[in-house]
Amino acid sequence: MTDDASDLGVRRRRMVEAQLVSRGIDDPAVLAAMCSVPRHLFVPADAREAYIDAPLPIGYGQTISQPYMVAIMTSLLQIDVHSRVLEVGAGSGYQTAVLAELAGEICAIERLAPLAERARKILGQLGYRNVRLAIGDGTRGWPELAPFDGILVAAAAAEVPGELLAQLADGGRLVIPLGRGTQVLTIITRDGDGFVERHDTGCRFVPLVRDPEDGGPEPTATRAGRPSADRRAGGRRGNVPAGGTRPDVNEEAVVKSVDVRVSGMVQGVYYRGSAHRQGVRLGLRGWVRNRSDGSVDLHLEGDAAVVDAMLDWCRIGPSAARVSRVEVRDAPPDGSLTGFEVR
Repeated sequence: MTDDASDLGVRRRRMVEAQLVSRGIDDPAVLAAMCSVPRHLFVPADAREAYIDAPLPIGYGQTISQPYMVAIMTSLLQIDVHSRVLEVGAGSGYQTAVLAELAGEICAIERLAPLAERARKILGQLGYRNVRLAIGDGTRGWPELAPFDGILVAAAAAEVPGELLAQLADGGRLVIPLGRGTQVLTIITRDGDGFVERHDTGCRFVPLVRDPEDGGPEPTATRAGRPSADRRAGGRRGNVPAGGTRPDVNEEAVVKSVDVRVSGMVQGVYYRGSAHRQGVRLGLRGWVRNRSDGSVDLHLEGDAAVVDAMLDWCRIGPSAARVSRVEVRDAPPDGSLTGFEVR
């Protein structure tokens, strides 16, 4: 991996300049959010592909939208730190994170439990405390948390579900791809008891799916993070990773245990100390140590998504490091470990 390829922050800034600014996105808050959120953590593909100008698969027949589409939909919502936003179709959680950088509270719904759970974990790792994430039928909205100042629907429909219109606050905006075959981003603004509709950009999204079963509109909640005590405190990331309850007490987290060897310029650049701090922050069990050949070894145990996030960090390391190779192999868990330590 070249130095340029390993610098994902540079890639993120280039994405903003080349894909957003050059195409007319000029909202400074949206550009700052897109420059801040690490998109590579939300895609299962090679991290180097995360910042290309294209949608990417995230599994289960779903995709993460191209950066330009995320930016334009966010801009069209016109939200700020006072806003409560409903997101329908959270997917991997990337759009959720962008919204959370801007709004006071995000209430996100994803119908596919594996995607919702993965998004919850990543958002928690990144410390977003103003997000509520639920598993459920997003076409029914989240009535007990309504009204919403903004509603973003990340899937295409022939018409807007009536439940979503009913949950829009007066003056609030709903952004949704509408159309069969040919789709167009549509902005619907509530004006008292009426609605004003405006069409914007052509697009292509996966279809919005409605649960055929009769049932209440309440989704099954799984918290990505606690909402801020004061929504007006803003949507920036807190210092403490978000916690939350699991949707089913009988459901067990997937635990992962791996040994890792990192090669390159990784000694004398505070790689070991930084890795220790990162492992502690993520709540992992394990250790890190320097080897006599100049490489660094780690043992990582914990929730699979958290271990994967640590592996993403290992591939980059602190700013002075230059990682050339990361070898990962499954390893038996060490029952004597209670935290993350330096050896």
